[in-house]
Amino acid sequence: MARTAQPWFNKQKKVWMVWLNGKRVKLAEGKKNKKAATDRLDELRFEAKHNPHPDTGVATVASVIERYQGFADNRLSASTKASRWPYLQSFAETHGWRSLTEARPDHMQDWLDSHPEWESDWTKNGAIRNVQVAFNWAFKCRLIRDNPFRGVTHQVGEPRRDMTEEEFRAILRVSGSEWRKTKPTPGARFRQVLMFLWYTGCRPGEAAKLRWTEIDFERSLIVLQEHKTRRTQKKPRPRIVPLHPVVVKLLTQLRRRGEGEYVFVNHRKTPWNKNSLSLRVARAREKAGVPDDAKLYGVRHAFGTRAIVAGVDLKTTSELMGHTTTRMTEHYVHLAGQTAHLAAAMRLANAHRPGA
Repeated sequence: MARTAQPWFNKQKKVWMVWLNGKRVKLAEGKKNKKAATDRLDELRFEAKHNPHPDTGVATVASVIERYQGFADNRLSASTKASRWPYLQSFAETHGWRSLTEARPDHMQDWLDSHPEWESDWTKNGAIRNVQVAFNWAFKCRLIRDNPFRGVTHQVGEPRRDMTEEEFRAILRVSGSEWRKTKPTPGARFRQVLMFLWYTGCRPGEAAKLRWTEIDFERSLIVLQEHKTRRTQKKPRPRIVPLHPVVVKLLTQLRRRGEGEYVFVNHRKTPWNKNSLSLRVARAREKAGVPDDAKLYGVRHAFGTRAIVAGVDLKTTSELMGHTTTRMTEHYVHLAGQTAHLAAAMRLANAHRPGA
C-alpha cells in the first residue's frame, strides 16, 4: 500500500516541503511552522480531489492552470515564468475549485477587487493578460470548449512615460555617498546600475542578469545570446548592445573588483533583480520629491526618446532597443513630442514640390 505523503523540513532552505506527484512542493517557512505546513498540505489534497484533469471533461479553473503550467514550463523564459506564475497561482487559490461550467467573467473582476495593492491600470491589465493566456491556450488546444473569462478587460491606463533628466539626477543625488573607505556603498552600487541603464537603454532585467562573459571589451559591445525577443524571432540572433565610453569606464572599474560572474551585485554580493531595483527607485523617488509615475522602466523609455530626437533613424533605434520590429519603436516617436522633429520631416516631404 502506497504511503501517504508527509511534510518534511528542508534544513538548507529552512522550509517545510512535501513530495506530491513526483514534485517537491513548498508548504511553509520556518521550523516552528509545522502546523501551517500540515494545514497547507490538507488544502492541496482538497484541491487535488476537487480538480480533475481537463481530459476528464469536468475541468476546473485550477486544473486548466496546472495543465498550462506543465506545458509552458520548458517553453517560457525564467523571467516570463517569474512574472506570470504568481498571478496564475493567486487566481487558482481564489477560484481554482470552480468548474469551468460555473466560472463567469465577474469572478475575474472579484479577484482583481480582492487585490487593492494592484493600484495602477497597467498592473490590473497585466494580471488579466497573465491569467487569460492559460485559458486561451487551453481553448486553442481544444482542451476546453470555451474560455469562461473571454472578453474580460480593464480600462487602459496612461502609457509609462520617460524619466526626465532632472528626475534622474535627483534620484542619483539621494542614493547615498559614493564610497565608504575602499568599498562602494549600497547607494553607489544602485547608482551604477542606473547609469548603465541611462547610457545603454537596456531593460532592467537585462542589467540584473548581465554576466562578464557577455561583455566584449575589445569591441565595446555586450552580446546577449538569451534575450526577451529571441523566442519571437524566426531566425534567433543575439542582441547586440554597443557601449558608450562612460559605460566602458564604469564596467572596467567594476571588473577590477572581481565580485563574481554577475556584473551588477548588491552589497550582499548577490545579483539585483527587477523588483529590488524598482523598490530602490521608489524609495529614492520619495526622498527626492520626484513624482510617483517616474518609474524604473522610464529610464529605458528616455533612452529611446533621446535617440529619436537626436535624429537616429527608426530601424537603428529599434536595433538599439532590442525590438523585433520597428512597430514597438514607433512608440518613441510619439513620446518625443518634438515639433522640430516633425518640421524636419515636413521639409523633407516637400523638398520636391511641383514648380520648385
